[in-house]
Amino acid sequence: MRSHRLQVVVALTLFWTLRSTTSTAGVAGVRFADVVSISGSQVGFFDGYDVRRLALYACTDRAGDHKCEPIPFQVDEVDPQEHWVLDQGPQPSADTPPGVLDANDRLLFMATDAGDRGRPADFRAGIAAAEIGVHDPLTGKTFWAYLVAYATDAPRSARAYVAYDPPSDRVRGQRVTLGFRHGVPGYLAVDGTEPSGDAATITPLLDRFKVRATATFLWGLVHFSRNEDDITTEFVAWREGPIRVIRRQRQWVRIGWGIHSPTFGSYTYFYRDSAELPVGLYLNFPPTYFFGDIVVRAFLDFRDLRGWSLVLPDVPDAIPIDGIMTREKEALRQLPGSWFALRGPQVTLLQLLDVGPSLASVRRRLVYNETATDSEPPEDVLGEEPAVGYVLDQWEHVPAGAHQMASTSYALPPDLDVRQFIAARQSPLQVTVQPLP
Repeated sequence: MRSHRLQVVVALTLFWTLRSTTSTAGVAGVRFADVVSISGSQVGFFDGYDVRRLALYACTDRAGDHKCEPIPFQVDEVDPQEHWVLDQGPQPSADTPPGVLDANDRLLFMATDAGDRGRPADFRAGIAAAEIGVHDPLTGKTFWAYLVAYATDAPRSARAYVAYDPPSDRVRGQRVTLGFRHGVPGYLAVDGTEPSGDAATITPLLDRFKVRATATFLWGLVHFSRNEDDITTEFVAWREGPIRVIRRQRQWVRIGWGIHSPTFGSYTYFYRDSAELPVGLYLNFPPTYFFGDIVVRAFLDFRDLRGWSLVLPDVPDAIPIDGIMTREKEALRQLPGSWFALRGPQVTLLQLLDVGPSLASVRRRLVYNETATDSEPPEDVLGEEPAVGYVLDQWEHVPAGAHQMASTSYALPPDLDVRQFIAARQSPLQVTVQPLP
């Protein structure tokens, strides 16, 4: 997808969304959150097929009992302008032709749903079939899924891993529900219901997501500051499938003096166990051409995570969250910031921030505060218990042009080793596709 042109002051507006689950089959362990994404060109022998005529199967072969059943999948279409086709919302879009698998579309399914190897005879009812291999280089094991085309509507799994509720602007996975307010995350809660199940008792965790940017203007004569309440949002469209929800919006920042920043669009991708926000920056001038002393802080203000613990890359032991801001915790603010994790009784919330090579000179440090009485408005609940995120400064060597960064958030099982999970990301799953005879 094409990069979105954003202004540096709001480059980190949306980067924190979370959900979780446990895995039960197929590729398990540190791979529980992996989503297999295949381009339409990889299954080119299905080009032009009606998506309603496609099914995805996984097989199990246990003690002589061999069976193949449909698993959840979705096809996300891309239009000729290389934009996602989002069929719901105020400004929906459509492909040409609609509902047909093209080379630039994406087929997605959960790696944990892949199973044992099937047999060509298992899919004789279809008119075409392909075998998808999902190989884990960490274990040497391969699991399998099968894409099958039918002459009429295909069988489908009834399971769905995510659900979106437009009136509340909330997305729910298996354990975590996240909601937006004015275009930024404003609701986060752990709940144990399936997306299609009845509502359970929910305890909100998040007060708000805070974005605080400061700079100087006119050679330091004017001090400039903005926060998340200065962002105006126009909701565009969305698409919901069993594997992910894509949400699109337009935003601009009120600069002051009767002007605002250029309008920019952004996508957010919500999966069963994770969320992604790729951010593309295009700067016509170096960020310090007009502004000096740029500091961007983007962090989560939680209501009360006492009893949880903080896990950091450069600290060997987890740090208890107990409502007391000690000197040792104040020293955390000097640590470089690339990821952090909050380990709770039901889930571990992990957030990673990756930047492209052109932004390597920007310094990333941890934001951390833990107090029930200090106030940093705007906020809804007094105190930060805790506040955790990133501060980015030293923008002096960032040139004009295109820049990339990405925020990825996960909700891990609480007993999963965070460092092991992060290390596994360096050895991604390997996917192969071949037609069945």
